[in-house]
Amino acid sequence: MVAGSVLTGVAMSRVYGGEDNTIRLALVGCGGRGTGAVSNALSSPTGPTRLIAMADVFEERITRSYKSLSGRFGKRIDVPPDRRFIGFDAYRKAIDCLRPGDVMVQATHSAFRPEHG
Repeated sequence: MVAGSVLTGVAMSRVYGGEDNTIRLALVGCGGRGTGAVSNALSSPTGPTRLIAMADVFEERITRSYKSLSGRFGKRIDVPPDRRFIGFDAYRKAIDCLRPGDVMVQATHSAFRPEHG
């Protein structure tokens, strides 16, 4: 019975071998402060992180932020055009890209934050 218990533990460890512990980030507010906050998060040694969505009212802010971050962090910036959201409701679309336990970096003007809650 003891041998069976030991072997069960070995088999179970393989079942969870493909688990993804990457913390996925969504940036809402792609100006200088938001870009800096994501840069700080991606520079943290606490675990694997990846930017997966961006949202802003202005397209040029997303474009500038994306270019800056992808130049510095490469493949850790995983934000294809279909996950770059523009407009006043863009934050909702960015949040919808996240899983439980992921993080929204909220760097918008404080007047907009109550609506984003």
